[in-house]
Amino acid sequence: MLTAAVLLSGCGEEGREPSASLAVGLTEFSPAALTGPLGRALRPRYARVYVLWSGVQRSASARLDWDAPGTAGFGVREQLRAARDAGAEPVVTFYSTPAWAAQPAVGCEPPRPNVNARAPRADRLPAYRALVTGFLAMARAEGVRVRYLSAWNEPNSGLFLAPQRGTCAPGSPSVGYAPYAALVRELRAALEAAPGEQEIVLGETSSPFEPRPNISSATEFVERLPRDVLCAGHVWAQHQYAGDADGVTEVEGLLRRVPCAPRRLWVTETGAGARRPGAAISRSAVRRRAACRELDALMRRWYRDPWVEVAFQYTLREDPNFPVGLAAVAGAPTFPTFALWRAWAARERPTDPPPPLPAACRA
Repeated sequence: MLTAAVLLSGCGEEGREPSASLAVGLTEFSPAALTGPLGRALRPRYARVYVLWSGVQRSASARLDWDAPGTAGFGVREQLRAARDAGAEPVVTFYSTPAWAAQPAVGCEPPRPNVNARAPRADRLPAYRALVTGFLAMARAEGVRVRYLSAWNEPNSGLFLAPQRGTCAPGSPSVGYAPYAALVRELRAALEAAPGEQEIVLGETSSPFEPRPNISSATEFVERLPRDVLCAGHVWAQHQYAGDADGVTEVEGLLRRVPCAPRRLWVTETGAGARRPGAAISRSAVRRRAACRELDALMRRWYRDPWVEVAFQYTLREDPNFPVGLAAVAGAPTFPTFALWRAWAARERPTDPPPPLPAACRA
């Protein structure tokens, strides 16, 4: 069931006492990396678990297969077990529409159309609800408490939820909020019927960009969300990397306008390395140290921000398409940013002061 605070009030937590704090979370697909030496050294308080719907349910009549290869080739069950074994609380994110559940191509399609990024058809939304229900049942059978669930990954990006606009013409209105709202409502219905207490993590919106044919800006997305969806949880998740525009502050400003909207913000993807997300990075030690200092400045800003509670490093092993990891490959020497995350994780409490800048990050 949803937590009592959400069910009874549907309102933001304006009465809570904010404080300077920042906990450490981790987005890492590989169970072995999460439970290995690097993962143990970071001791993340939270670990994201991805549920690739298209991976666990190949056809409308197929049973949910929690051991099927999913995100980066890893099964959902083994991701969940790894989070448990690492002592981290799982934060679950659903995404990837199966072809049998996807709507036809409509609106502005990405340059490389992907059926798994298309929004689910209205008549397939009950199957999405069943997916959530089945996942919670599997987690209970595994003895893993799952409290935080997100309806979809980066729902303001056509790479994950399309279309974002009716046409690719400049100025075409953003429409990405509508399929996301439908998914949140299905998630809420599943959680209300489930035993235990769960919370919806809203958003998971991508790094801030200006409006583009296949991306809705944070402002477009949040402002168009129906009130019942915007007020369905107490946590908003935002992705922001070193070098990005300040999407965290932008989203906070938008949420402040709605009294019942979330007042807690989790940066569920961050990191530093590439000069911009997705770009190739110089392998120079000088640039690596500079990237570490950029990330440290960002984390100190979030520590001082009473809304921000957690920052999640995006991957231990470097993703070749998103080079902001902490080591090139498993077993390789770590980058300076690993020393930074380890220093932040070594604090006894999230409210403890920020650690000194590690020697590995100094100019």
